[in-house]
Amino acid sequence: MKYSYYPGCAQHGTAVDYRASVEAVFRRLGIELEEIKNWNCCGALHVPEKDVKVALSARTLASAKGLDLATPCNLCYSNLMRANTALEDTALKNMINEKLTNKYDGNTKPKHLLEVIVKDHGLTKLADQVKVPLKIKAVPYYGCLLTRPENKFDSPENPKSLDNLILALGAEPVKYYYKTKCCGGPILLTNEDLALELAKDLLAMAKESGADCMVVTCPMCHLQLDAKQKAVESKYNIKFDMPIIYFTQLIGLAMGLPPEELGMKKHLVPTDGLVAKIGR
Repeated sequence: MKYSYYPGCAQHGTAVDYRASVEAVFRRLGIELEEIKNWNCCGALHVPEKDVKVALSARTLASAKGLDLATPCNLCYSNLMRANTALEDTALKNMINEKLTNKYDGNTKPKHLLEVIVKDHGLTKLADQVKVPLKIKAVPYYGCLLTRPENKFDSPENPKSLDNLILALGAEPVKYYYKTKCCGGPILLTNEDLALELAKDLLAMAKESGADCMVVTCPMCHLQLDAKQKAVESKYNIKFDMPIIYFTQLIGLAMGLPPEELGMKKHLVPTDGLVAKIGR
C-alpha cells in the first residue's frame, strides 16, 4: 500500500513525537508514505479568507501524483476535505487553477492516518501484529474536527473507529461522552481561560472514567491536553496525571516497539507509569 503523504506543519515542529511513531508504525505495517514535495501549510485556523484557504489545500491535493493523500492531522484533514467540497464550484476551481502550476483535478481523496489503518489496512490484520496485548483502559478522543460531516469518515455524533482500534489492540475503550468535544486548542491564544476550562472538562471526565490514558489523533489536541495539562491543574487546583498518547504510539506499544522509538519520552505528562502497566 502506498500513499502520498502530507505531514502538516506540526510534524516538523511541536509534534515530532507523533512523527516518530508514524514512521515506526507504518514502516512495520508495510504502508509506504511518500511525502509530497514543497508542501505548504493548510491554512489551519489563521487564514480567514476562504478562497486563500481553499487554494492552499488545492495546491496540496494537486501534488498527490494520483495517489490517495494521507495526513496525520485532524485540522489538515478537515481543511483538505472542505476544499474538495468547495472546489465542486467550477468557477472557483478554474480561478484557483489559473494560479497553480500543478492543476487541481478533484481526483485525489484525502485520508486521515486513522482511516488508512482502520479502513484500508484493516483491524483484523492489525490485531495479527499485536505482540503485547494492552490490558489498559483508554479514552478514545476524536476531537472536534476529525468526524465533522464534510469528512465522511465516521459518525459525527458517535464515532467508533478509534474505539474499535483500541479494542483490536487488546485494550478497553472507556465510555466517554466528550469524545468529539473541542479541547480548547483552537482558541488557546485568543481566550486562554476558556481554552483551559474546556481542557479541564475533558481531563476530569477521563479521570472519572478510570482510564489509564487518553488516545488522540491530532497534534493540536495533544498539545492542549499534554503540554497545557499542568496549567489546567494549577488553575483549578486539581491533579490529573493523565498521559496523552497518539493512536500510533498505542499501536507501536502493542507491536512491541520501544517507547523511545515512538517518541514517548518527549511528552510533558510522563508515560512511564502507563508503559509499566502495559508490561514493557
